[in-house]
Amino acid sequence: MGFETVSYEVRDGVAIITLNRPQQRNAVNSVMSRELPQVWQRFNRDESAVVAILTGAGDKALSTGADLSDLPETDGEVDEEGRKFGTLASIKWTPLQNRIWKPVICAVNGMVVGGGLHFVADADIVIAADTATFFDTHVKVGLVAGLEPVSLVRKMPFDAVMRMALTGGNERLSAQRAYELGMVSEEVPAAELMDKAMALAGLIKSNSPVALARTKKAIWEAKEMGLHAALENAWGYIMDQNSHPDIAEGGKAFMERRAPQWQPYRGECDD
Repeated sequence: MGFETVSYEVRDGVAIITLNRPQQRNAVNSVMSRELPQVWQRFNRDESAVVAILTGAGDKALSTGADLSDLPETDGEVDEEGRKFGTLASIKWTPLQNRIWKPVICAVNGMVVGGGLHFVADADIVIAADTATFFDTHVKVGLVAGLEPVSLVRKMPFDAVMRMALTGGNERLSAQRAYELGMVSEEVPAAELMDKAMALAGLIKSNSPVALARTKKAIWEAKEMGLHAALENAWGYIMDQNSHPDIAEGGKAFMERRAPQWQPYRGECDD
């Protein structure tokens, strides 16, 4: 399957998903909004891909959010005045919004603006080029900065998220400051961004794909629960994994001092 606004390729177990509208700073238009759920499902079903790297085409931006000249479509009812009220389920741009439990690295190659912050907030690991900047312009144009900050506040200090949301893009976070605040886990020279992302993906892909998915799901779901409930939830995934063939293979490979031959992920965590 080909895509118009995103690209998908697999290199040695790593899917590289690129937002591909560089002339529009990789803004999400109506076509990309439809294609993103499709590309995430392709990754989820692709047994040759253990981990994904999400990035943007060009060196200017990861994404500047919704394309105001071709807004993403939403579902919902139209009122008497012709206004359409979409639902939150209409926004399915990120792996987390699509309930994808394979690991995803976000490689930030440039600006991240407004709705583009979804991709940072919902990635498992974020690394950024030293030229990257982060800012939120919602309130500057009369919109509510509601979704991205609410997600980011689970990763970053409250004050930092509030400051970014309320300044409306009049103040920008540098890659260095984003690293200091925990928005990104590593700042790297721009020319090395994809090499660093591939190296990180290499450290991940050598592990059991099913164990990776169950680990990711347990950790993200813990964000929605109290400690006791989260531990009980995680325990269920541990028990599920104990009956998986990778348990025996991991121990056997260790004793034989060889690389394990893992089973591919086949939707064991799919909802």
